[in-house]
Amino acid sequence: MLAELLVRDLAIVLILAAIFAYIFHRLQQPIVVGYIIAGIIAGPYTPPFSYIAQPEVFNSLAELGVILLLFGIGLTFPVRKLLELGRVSIAVSSVEIALMMGFSVVSGMLLGWSLTDALFLGAALSSSSTAIIAKCLTDLGRLGEKSCDIMLGVLIVEDLAVVVMLSGLHIFYSAGTLSLASLLLLLGKAVLFLGGSLLLGWRLVIPFIERIHRESTEILTIMVVGLCFAYSIVAFLLGFSVAIGAFISGVILASWKGVDALVRETLPLREVFGAIFFVSVGALMDITKMGDYLVPVIAITLTMLVGKVLGCSIGTRASGFSWTTSLRVGLGMAQIGEFAFIVVKAGTDLGVLTAPLFSIVGVVAIITTFLTPYLIKYSYNIGEGK
Repeated sequence: MLAELLVRDLAIVLILAAIFAYIFHRLQQPIVVGYIIAGIIAGPYTPPFSYIAQPEVFNSLAELGVILLLFGIGLTFPVRKLLELGRVSIAVSSVEIALMMGFSVVSGMLLGWSLTDALFLGAALSSSSTAIIAKCLTDLGRLGEKSCDIMLGVLIVEDLAVVVMLSGLHIFYSAGTLSLASLLLLLGKAVLFLGGSLLLGWRLVIPFIERIHRESTEILTIMVVGLCFAYSIVAFLLGFSVAIGAFISGVILASWKGVDALVRETLPLREVFGAIFFVSVGALMDITKMGDYLVPVIAITLTMLVGKVLGCSIGTRASGFSWTTSLRVGLGMAQIGEFAFIVVKAGTDLGVLTAPLFSIVGVVAIITTFLTPYLIKYSYNIGEGK
């Protein structure tokens, strides 16, 4: 019975996704918005009834969508490019995160929140949505452009920084203190994961993949998807996002000479699960609560948009790029990432939050998710940059 319900749900979701994707394609609008609207219609929060019988199953399928989507992006992002953008990514992320933390504290004070609420809000707003940005850039055919490369590099640094901040907040509020040793351990894990993954990839993964390629294309496809999931779970066990692990696995394979064939072989799988992810994002949006927290939602949405655009634009400009490229990066990064909900849940589990951050962040996520494709599309109408 469960299998039949799942098949029915998949049929509904994919047909709705295809219909709305076609409509938005014909209207020359971002397809991802069509997926999200399809999810809202099919989701459990939209009256008069839910079309999806097992929304919890779609959470798992959506996670697969994120993993495969970021793996595909990583395949176009070789290690050389990642190393080239390391300095810029760190510089932009540092400016943007510092600005977001400052803006969040000010916003929290104006709303009458505690410092703890404001700090968790700042950590939640510090990362952007890797999946949404990657999908929008892919649909617009902008992969490989300078502003796109900068955004992808910044997204990696953001996720790592948020993991460190969240771990620090968790240690402080659970133990009452935060030692230098704890911070160094967190940073060491991040460096070890990135460095170890790349070293393992160069020494073992690439030669192994080359050997399998000579034997069978079918086995090759199965193996690389398996490696993608393996890197994702290792990242998760170390406290990072599965998206980082998937992206790094793609980055490693991007250095292989047969990567173009690999991109083509895995594309159908990435497209289907990517669509399911964005439909599930829409399905989890409770649009009936959008008016419950109107003032904080407006304040935090403005905080997010202004802080992200200013922080990323200034950081990119300070790194030597044109204002055109800088604004493209700033406008493209202006949304709440998937990590925001993990951060807020951690604060809720610790029992230290007094403001209804989960509901507020959820509504702001709806607004910024809808705005992102249009902001990115608008940013590329700006004149040519470096």
